[in-house]
Amino acid sequence: MTSRRGFTLIEILVAVMLTGMLTALALSPVVISVRRAIETQTEYSDDGALSRALNFIGRDVFSAMRLAPDALRVVDHETMGSRADDALIVRTTAPSVQGFPASTVVYKLSEGGMLHGGLLAGLYRWILPGKSASELDVDGLEVEEAQLVLPGASEFSVEIPVNSREDDRRKEYTGQLTDAIYLKITRGSKNEERIITFP
Repeated sequence: MTSRRGFTLIEILVAVMLTGMLTALALSPVVISVRRAIETQTEYSDDGALSRALNFIGRDVFSAMRLAPDALRVVDHETMGSRADDALIVRTTAPSVQGFPASTVVYKLSEGGMLHGGLLAGLYRWILPGKSASELDVDGLEVEEAQLVLPGASEFSVEIPVNSREDDRRKEYTGQLTDAIYLKITRGSKNEERIITFP
């Protein structure tokens, strides 16, 4: 009679543990590489999204009706925590590309959420034909009527230089187009600043 000898439970557990440790050691460089690739892609997409949003705003501002008495308006506002939540209002011909007449365009943050029909938080753009920049109540705008320019934007700052000194800027302004506009947008941990200048 031949005796059959199998593996004991302890031998099986030791084999499984050693296999798991070898697998973890073999896969850790792959996991680290994938994590770095995802972080790099997220960082690149954040930078790209910020740059596209600033280019979009720049296009509207460059198409502003330069001779209009209220071609440009900046409304200064801060949320809790001193985060800039400004509004940029421009009378512009840029919406004609989208089939609208020359209009007043408003850029402003919205927190989104359930109060706004479940819409995303971010920087929004309103196109308001026939409205003048000076008569608009930016706090009364409905997010449902706007276009999302930059999802996840948490800060939007606009400043107008008062004179040639770069650090002397105005947070409230209504009037004709100026020589420059200072814009800053923050999304997550990234922010980008841009100076739009006019010849």
